[in-house]
Amino acid sequence: MTALRRNFGIGEPVRRGMELKLAREGEWRPAALGASAGVSGDVLAGRDCEVGWEDVYGGDETRDRVDFHSEMERKLKMDW
Repeated sequence: MTALRRNFGIGEPVRRGMELKLAREGEWRPAALGASAGVSGDVLAGRDCEVGWEDVYGGDETRDRVDFHSEMERKLKMDW
């Protein structure tokens, strides 16, 4: 961010930080559909051309999968 500030002024790091925050907060997909890949955040952070170990294996392969309906009910706070 320091290099961006030196080259483009204070506006560029602030704008990029706000876009990154919005991308992280607004990106949600159910686990039944493959969960959130974080593509927007990776593009804004400059990691869009890399494929790392954590991109392929998220660490939850051994856990029991929650079905789509249960996950949506929990997300929408419909667990009465």
